Amino acid sequence: MQLKNLYLIVILIFLLSCNAIDKEETIPSYIFIEKIDLEVNSDGSQGTNAHDIKDAWILVNGSLAGVFELPCKVPVLSHGKTEITIIAGIKVNGQSNNRKFYPFYDTCLKIVNLKPAQIDTIKAKVKYKPAVKFAWKEDFEDMAVSLEKTGITRTVDTMLITGNANEVYDYGKIGNKYSGKVDFRGKRGTFENSSITIFDFPRSTTEIYMEVNYKSDVPIQFGLYPTSGSTIDIGIPVYMSYSNPDEWKKAYIRLSPDVNSSYNAGKKFRIFINAVNPEDKNAVILIDNIKVLHF
Repeated sequence: MQLKNLYLIVILIFLLSCNAIDKEETIPSYIFIEKIDLEVNSDGSQGTNAHDIKDAWILVNGSLAGVFELPCKVPVLSHGKTEITIIAGIKVNGQSNNRKFYPFYDTCLKIVNLKPAQIDTIKAKVKYKPAVKFAWKEDFEDMAVSLEKTGITRTVDTMLITGNANEVYDYGKIGNKYSGKVDFRGKRGTFENSSITIFDFPRSTTEIYMEVNYKSDVPIQFGLYPTSGSTIDIGIPVYMSYSNPDEWKKAYIRLSPDVNSSYNAGKKFRIFINAVNPEDKNAVILIDNIKVLHF
């Protein structure tokens, strides 16, 4: 009887120890990411590091752990040296329900020694991929404007350059001294300019985006004018902003679906900016850091 009881005790101890091991193995580690920064070339060829990275797409040892809005604390069921890959996510065309990883940013790779219940803070940083082509870059720092009136009669048809510190995006940082400005001068009216350059974008599955920072008393519309020879088609609106008079916003505007439309086969494109001041009131539009990118 005593031997039997001893046998039962040994089995019980073994089972309890197994449960303890299982319990220990299921205690997660944690990683914390406050933000993802963007690093650009120091020669100015990539413009400023202005960005609006909203999400972190996280892979643990090559497997997707999930997509997390920043800042985020993420449980990881892995201990010891672990490969953490972080991909920067954005809102496409400003839509909260259209979130993707930005194809032009590279990934951030970290090796972290994870311990159960411990939180490891990761400082994440990404760069533009080497293969990215900057088809258009306008930051107004050369005191020139690469936009012009569209030829359609508008009440306001000129974008000026402002060096007023209160009107320049991140004034004084990374050499930011100027922004583009449209002033309705207290009158109702319509503004429209388009790129001087006519873009012959790559087709097929190539991604094409426009990045822009803006601050405006009225909504702004960004879009494309397809062109064929001397013929300009009806404009295609791609992104309409809300008014944001109190703070600068950043938009990632996806142009590739309209460029790749069968209707626009063989056509080139101008990019336009349009806005309406619906009443006699003061209204100002500020624009900066325009970039058009593709591979």
